[in-house]
Amino acid sequence: MKWLFRIIGSLVAALVATIGAAVITAIWLMFSAGSAEGRRLGYFGAVFVEVKQTPQGTTQLGVGLADALPLVLSVVVVTLFLLAVIVVHDQLRARRQQLLADAG
Repeated sequence: MKWLFRIIGSLVAALVATIGAAVITAIWLMFSAGSAEGRRLGYFGAVFVEVKQTPQGTTQLGVGLADALPLVLSVVVVTLFLLAVIVVHDQLRARRQQLLADAG
């Protein structure tokens, strides 16, 4: 049960980190090239920002998801990284407990 909570916690943290990175990338793309027309991709091609001029003379801004695969891969990689950190942390704590028990 302990590992289930760790896996779920790692997955939630990875989702939050990935969504945050994608949103920050979209905001960065909005302001990076000014009002120049065209489509700009970010976050390994997952997020796009598109700027168009309408016939009425206004500027349209579109933001969306171009490809979900980089986002899914990011979630998987970050989850596995967090689980690896948890495993190493547990091993270090167990080793510390063992050393303290041997010294005492």
